[in-house]
Amino acid sequence: MKKTILLSALFAVLAVLSAYVYFSSLEVKYRNMGETSTVVVANRTIAAGTLIRRNMLATMQVPKAYIQPKAFTSIDDLFDKDGRAVFVALSSIEENEQILPGKVSDASKEVGMSYIIPDGRKALAVSFDTDSSNIIAPGSRVDILASIEYTDARKQYHEAVYVIAQNILVLAVGNDYFGNRQPQQANTNSIVSNGGDEQQNKSLITLSVSVEEAQIIFIAGEHGNLKYILRPVGDSELYKSKVIKMSDLISDIVQTQSPNTRSGSANQEEIMRLINTYSKQ
Repeated sequence: MKKTILLSALFAVLAVLSAYVYFSSLEVKYRNMGETSTVVVANRTIAAGTLIRRNMLATMQVPKAYIQPKAFTSIDDLFDKDGRAVFVALSSIEENEQILPGKVSDASKEVGMSYIIPDGRKALAVSFDTDSSNIIAPGSRVDILASIEYTDARKQYHEAVYVIAQNILVLAVGNDYFGNRQPQQANTNSIVSNGGDEQQNKSLITLSVSVEEAQIIFIAGEHGNLKYILRPVGDSELYKSKVIKMSDLISDIVQTQSPNTRSGSANQEEIMRLINTYSKQ
């Protein structure tokens, strides 16, 4: 009987201690959540490529548990010692979103291309015709089209246009790179070799892409012609695109095999497989 009473008392003490520890830890947790710190946020949507000014920013008290790593804590940190705007948004920053170093670039420093590539992306230089290059600037967003000639399993010749990448950020047009205040003059450190003139430089457009997008754009460019569609500001929608063939436009077209497509059929089949895979995503 005494043993039963002692065990009951022991369990009661353990229960009290467990409850005390639990509620103490809960109190610490909520106390810590209640502790706030100042963080810099956008007070409006800031589009990619925008020079960040003071009227676009605000400070907010945020629980420490919800502050993003390396978030700016002072608006002054986004400006030089004279108070001039120097940071450019690398990607769109939404209203009330915390300002992070990975989403902005200091345009006042000669940091080079590597420092303006958004997190998780790569830079791919692509040659387009010079005339079309005159309509875009660093910070624009484009969709990439590829015109491919190929033969199908029945040895019939086709010409088709595919949308192979959408909503792609333009990092540079020639030597004028994203976030730079002054277009760069061609030099030994330029993206383009000194052999090219200004017009040739402008035809080289550097895109922010994923590895898969880079593979598809590269192989399509090697075996077809590339064009781009310029997107309006704020358009980020990914569209379901249809492959357009010449036979869709001309109903009585005669399907014949082009002499240029008789060789390298294995390469063409690989191109079409990659493009068809990407187009269905």
